[in-house]
Amino acid sequence: MAEAMPRTVRLAGAVWGHLVGDAMGVPYEFRSPEEVGRVRWGEQGTHGRPPGTWSDDGALMLALLDSLLPDPRGEPRSGGFDTADQARRALAWADEGAYTPDGEGRFDIGAATAQAIDALRRGVPAEEAGPDHDRSQSNGSLMRILPVALTAVEPEVKLPELIERAHRASRVTHRHVTAQVVCAVYVVLARDLLRGDPDRQRTLDSACRRLRLVYAGQGAPGERYLAALDALEAWPGRQGRGGALDSFWSAWDAFSGGGSYADSIERAIRYGNDTDTTAAIAGGLAGLYWGLAGIPAEWLAGMRGTGIVGPLVDRLLAV
Repeated sequence: MAEAMPRTVRLAGAVWGHLVGDAMGVPYEFRSPEEVGRVRWGEQGTHGRPPGTWSDDGALMLALLDSLLPDPRGEPRSGGFDTADQARRALAWADEGAYTPDGEGRFDIGAATAQAIDALRRGVPAEEAGPDHDRSQSNGSLMRILPVALTAVEPEVKLPELIERAHRASRVTHRHVTAQVVCAVYVVLARDLLRGDPDRQRTLDSACRRLRLVYAGQGAPGERYLAALDALEAWPGRQGRGGALDSFWSAWDAFSGGGSYADSIERAIRYGNDTDTTAAIAGGLAGLYWGLAGIPAEWLAGMRGTGIVGPLVDRLLAV
């Protein structure tokens, strides 16, 4: 039974599930659905990277995870959630190749994230760095937001604070209200999946319902969040594209309709287009749901950068 799985197995599955999904999707990126063909480990394609290489999606997810975990040297941090620290680690990725296999640096960076990185370099405060114009309603914060759910231990972090953390972490690269709300939905349902509820649709419905209650309780300031949540729930598209709304639903449908971790990843990639991000977002949820053992052994064994990921996972499990 899914609900009997140890929490540690789900946590490790979430991190590796995100990274494996990202790496699986990298060689298929920008292909149309018709051009994807058979989804297999070791495909050579877009970006020309060796198999098992995650993209900016995985690197920025790891940067956020590193920031949210207690410092291994015991140095103090602001409650474990410090957007200025999150920004510094994103800059370390952009400028030094941190959180990438073999320190190879960044590739496949989105336009809104690039704008935010430039703003951070100029000294713009972390939560004001992400653009909020209409063209910034993209998936660049959704693709990295998973650690907010994995590190928000209950009952210390209650639902309103969890939602606020998702908003604030999104703002570092994507301030648009749509991006913030999609991140909040993902984080809330991910933390619910961590509890082991086997009913995926019930988990999503519950997350949206409880977010609506929190936003409604904020009065006038919550109205724009409610409008974005309305837009999310009404969104019809499932095309694996880079917009936050389409990206969320493509990943969710790949996961909720999948019969296994591998099936979910293959479904995500077969949408074509932004395949690495769709598969990373779906992979985080699938890893939570099926656990580390649910990820195909061949895929896990072929991943690069294990020396980066292993210590972070160990720190996460210790928490």
